[in-house]
Amino acid sequence: MVSDKFKFSDRSADSGYIPLRMEEYGEFCKLSPQNARLLALLSEEMVGMVKSILPEFDAVIWAENFDKRFELTAQVDAIIKSKDRDNLLKTTGGKNSAYGKGLLGKIGDMIVNWSINLNDNPAAIMSYSGMDMGSGMAMVNGFEEWSMKAYLDSTRDTKKPSQPDDGLERSIIVNLADDCKMSVKSGSVVMTVIKTF
Repeated sequence: MVSDKFKFSDRSADSGYIPLRMEEYGEFCKLSPQNARLLALLSEEMVGMVKSILPEFDAVIWAENFDKRFELTAQVDAIIKSKDRDNLLKTTGGKNSAYGKGLLGKIGDMIVNWSINLNDNPAAIMSYSGMDMGSGMAMVNGFEEWSMKAYLDSTRDTKKPSQPDDGLERSIIVNLADDCKMSVKSGSVVMTVIKTF
């Protein structure tokens, strides 16, 4: 069962109703009040991330229930003006990551980098330069897709970073979702957060 689709953009003053609608959807799908609230929090972080890193965009978010496995999907169409392009690129590397360090920063950087690439050359195959196919990237139904779970699985045996990963400490998506998948489909950046209750 699919929820309604909710639009939000850089021009929408209030997107605070979206978590409330997602919570109502979770309750309609017979989730406990606590789990319905978690669904709302996941959607709130998704919307907040997009709004905080892209200067101009149009997006839509919805949820789908597959027998208590919920997929929250945000489809983002960014408008990158030449005056914003260089500033956005500067914010997507290392300590100046668009949305902090760690996994949340990687997700934010993908949104920015892929949005810029789509604006520059919509026909180009998207690649996230910081990761290779063994680091969460795979071809799925003809599209490149990054998976947070696959990325974590591929890095389990590697040495832990010497400094704390602030993205892991503060992110609802990173800490509580089963997976977060990033891809480019039909000229849009698509983020799908998966949670099974």
